Amino acid sequence: MKKITEYIKKKSLDKCKIGVVLGSGLDSFCKKIDSPVHIKYNDIPDFRATSIAGHKGEFVIGELYEKSIICANGRFHYYEGYDYKNVPIIIDVFKSLGCEIVIMTNSSGCVIKEWDVGDLMLINGHLDYSFLKSNNSPNIIRDERYHLNTLKKVVSCANNLDINLRQGVYTWTTGPTYETPSEIEDIEALGGHAVGMSGLPEIERIHDLGMKMIGLCCLTNYASGITQEKLTHQEVVSIAKKSQFHFLKLLDSIIKDI
Repeated sequence: MKKITEYIKKKSLDKCKIGVVLGSGLDSFCKKIDSPVHIKYNDIPDFRATSIAGHKGEFVIGELYEKSIICANGRFHYYEGYDYKNVPIIIDVFKSLGCEIVIMTNSSGCVIKEWDVGDLMLINGHLDYSFLKSNNSPNIIRDERYHLNTLKKVVSCANNLDINLRQGVYTWTTGPTYETPSEIEDIEALGGHAVGMSGLPEIERIHDLGMKMIGLCCLTNYASGITQEKLTHQEVVSIAKKSQFHFLKLLDSIIKDI
């Protein structure tokens, strides 16, 4: 980690206050950053390259509203073959650069048929549906990482922008295959509202390292069995890009006001 941090500091800001993890198809936020410095993952000693479509594989560092910010344009997944503890290396980088808060975003499947594809969801709890740690039915985790005052501030930002921000429980699965209709029925019965293959390793590392967190999901498709349409990664990226207008406005407001 020392080599990674030293390399990034030589190329950009010495410290960053806010870290943002960008999910599939949400990379256009990087264009809003003032005086951006782009650092490709491939160029960083002892780092790794992302292999997933829609993940460019770079850090973008600069300022927004006079706040120092680092964006991870591309993340890593358990299904790429990494040990669970090594998946959220991006969060370790954020911490080493001085980040105090992390905004974790991703593209997720919508479990609730009454919601609309393209909606944004604020995470207020999570389910670990990976069964990596236990074969028992998972319970919803709602603890101090989902701080009520922080959630209220994000909702206020959305209301001021007239954005219909959903709130719900994010469910993590290992991937890379999409869930079966039966699994989605089970997830809904357990209280899950959205499901995805990224996020939880980062959520847990953010908590372990003592940083604040805001989690946002872009609901890019209905989960398996909700509709008869076939799920593809290309669809996820496409819908995420179409939803970027509201996503960018909300993320911009959060960084400005919180």
